[in-house]
Amino acid sequence: MPKLVDHDERRRAIAAATWRLIASKGIDAANMRDIAAAAGYTNGALSHYFSGKDEIVRAAFELVSEATDERAASVAGDAKGLAALRVLCMEVMPTTAETVLEARIAVSLWHRAMYDQHLEDANRRTLEHWRLSMSQHLDDARELHEIGDIDVALTVEQLLNMTMGMQVLGVLTPERTSPTRQIAMVDDFIDRLRH
Repeated sequence: MPKLVDHDERRRAIAAATWRLIASKGIDAANMRDIAAAAGYTNGALSHYFSGKDEIVRAAFELVSEATDERAASVAGDAKGLAALRVLCMEVMPTTAETVLEARIAVSLWHRAMYDQHLEDANRRTLEHWRLSMSQHLDDARELHEIGDIDVALTVEQLLNMTMGMQVLGVLTPERTSPTRQIAMVDDFIDRLRH
């Protein structure tokens, strides 16, 4: 009896192997042969799941975004307001081995997103999702009387710019933008919202 193959699961496994490869070697060093080897396939076998490297890279980028969102939802649980906002920020910022790895991938793919419409769209969807989540957490915080009448849209942009900046600096200058420093900055920002 032929073995059943979960096509989507194989695609996810290849994308996961690709993002680990990108994180360790960079996007330009990740060629199809290396991707196939990292995923445990022959080079030709990849064509059953992806049309080429660009499609694999896009899938890897989307996988990183999904992983962040899944972790944030899991860690937040029933948290609302500022507690849930802090959880989302913590999952975006490169403060653990896993989130540093994800930040390395995101940073290396952003320059491609400027020229690749599919990557640009994926990046835009991720950022819009985070904007909406942050806005909802701030609306909840207002209902819980944790914050006063703030400009939610402006606050979201400040926080998103801060966390995206931390992804860059946490990867490029980790000695200056250490996990401890990142957490202190976000906690200070959130605490100021309470006043």
